[in-house]
Amino acid sequence: MAKPCWQDPVGLETINIIVKKIIPQWTNGLHVVQLKLISAILDGQDILCCTATGDGKSAAFSIPCLVLLEYNQHPESYPANLPTHSRPIGIVVTPTKGLASNIVCLPSLYFLSLTTI
Repeated sequence: MAKPCWQDPVGLETINIIVKKIIPQWTNGLHVVQLKLISAILDGQDILCCTATGDGKSAAFSIPCLVLLEYNQHPESYPANLPTHSRPIGIVVTPTKGLASNIVCLPSLYFLSLTTI
């Protein structure tokens, strides 16, 4: 039997469940392209994403950390054995300090703390 992964149907559904739980304001959930990127990131794949402003790139790279935090804090609520890290870290390189500040503000809206370097 293959090892479970986030890109499998169970993993994708788990991502959607977690996102709806931690960010209930997102009534429409994730866009298909975001879900594809997020599941690949959670499975440890390297991603390069180039899209227009407003297409949801910030969510695509911040949601994996949030998913892992929730998954690790409440393992009894989700399918077992999906790939995880006990202390997820995300590194984002931006061309401007203003964009970096905007990116840091997204998770802070949901009471999460991020640091910029």
